[in-house]
Amino acid sequence: MQDLRQTAVTLPPAVCPGDLIGVAALSGCVDPQRLEAGVEALRQLGFRLRLASNVSYRCGMFAGTDAERLRGFHDLAADPEVAAIVFARGGHGVLRLLPDIDWALLARRPRAYVGYSDLTPFLLQVVARLRCVAFHGPMVAADLARGLTALEEQSFIGALAGDWPKGVPLSWVSPGEMRQGPLLGGCLTLLTAVLGTPFAVDFRQAILFLEDLNEAPYRFDRMLTQLRLSGSLTDLNAVIAGHLTADDSVDPEADRACDKVSEESPQAERLRQLLAEQSCHFGGSWAWGLQAGHARPNLTLPLGMWAQLDPATRSLRLGPV
Repeated sequence: MQDLRQTAVTLPPAVCPGDLIGVAALSGCVDPQRLEAGVEALRQLGFRLRLASNVSYRCGMFAGTDAERLRGFHDLAADPEVAAIVFARGGHGVLRLLPDIDWALLARRPRAYVGYSDLTPFLLQVVARLRCVAFHGPMVAADLARGLTALEEQSFIGALAGDWPKGVPLSWVSPGEMRQGPLLGGCLTLLTAVLGTPFAVDFRQAILFLEDLNEAPYRFDRMLTQLRLSGSLTDLNAVIAGHLTADDSVDPEADRACDKVSEESPQAERLRQLLAEQSCHFGGSWAWGLQAGHARPNLTLPLGMWAQLDPATRSLRLGPV
């Protein structure tokens, strides 16, 4: 199990309009209309684009064979002009590729990597292996294709440029003192999927962010329990819940964020209760309502950056104290 506390994590070089962004596809096959819409959205934001060679490929459920997906990604990573790589979509596929990613190649050119969902293990490996902040944020044929809200656009552009808000509001924070540590985490399903592998990480002294799509309360509780029993949550400083949906009508393969998440539904209340019950096993500090994940708004979060969970202001503060 990898320990993410070894050395300081740095921000990748700033990315601004006019820079070249690569669009990679390591996971599911990409809908061409959504891809076109997302690419146009990035162009409207002022970026130049270079698409991975496999972005339009289809091999079963994947955007090409394993070799084709890796080659398309590595070609982008080897291009010194590519200032950032934003992933086309999630779905499934990254786990198959993790052992064969050329981390030495990625280390030669620090850059921003942006994605979420199936990209969660990859992003955490960027933090662990490259000691560089990775971004849990919008994907091209998903969020960008459906159109970013003004808040999402501001968050995305600001993150790439290294410009952070003083505090990100939360719906609820458990009483107590401020908790701080590196912000880590992502999609709960993918965090449990790597347990027992060389790509599992522990989150000691971290602030762990969790989000997921279409998970019934019993599955949510089972995954939290599995993480706890594995030792992944030992000495955790806090847990923050992002968007958590339990709506069976949502198609997880669509990679389209839900329009909204109701925090008043009985299912949402049950998820809150389960998180509160589990919190006694990892220090008792937890929060709810971080606006990130498989729903609008999906704010861009800097994984690996130092953060503070502040009960007094009910916010997540990013950057050094």
